[in-house]
Amino acid sequence: MKYKRNHSKGQALKTKFRRSAKWIKFRKHMKSKQKVCAVTGKPLAPTANLHHLDMREENYEHIEDESRFVFLSKTAHEMVHWLYGSGNNDWRGRLKSLWKILYRMESINGSAA
Repeated sequence: MKYKRNHSKGQALKTKFRRSAKWIKFRKHMKSKQKVCAVTGKPLAPTANLHHLDMREENYEHIEDESRFVFLSKTAHEMVHWLYGSGNNDWRGRLKSLWKILYRMESINGSAA
């Protein structure tokens, strides 16, 4: 199997799975059930991602349990991966830092409700 130099073999297998009829059908089914981004609450754009909550590579193709998937906007999906991280999993520290910044912004700019 061919894969890009900057991608691992595992990433190439994930890409191949996401191109399969099984995944495309599952994604369409899930999008019909969830109309909005789980983070923002905004309607899903065509660029929305069906996010695997189970990050273990060996479970990537296990799509039987729908509760392990959630649709996210492109930006929210990138943010979730950034927060959860790959390796040190310090998402709690990252989230705490983000909250501090948002609270400071709110105190400087006032509540924008």
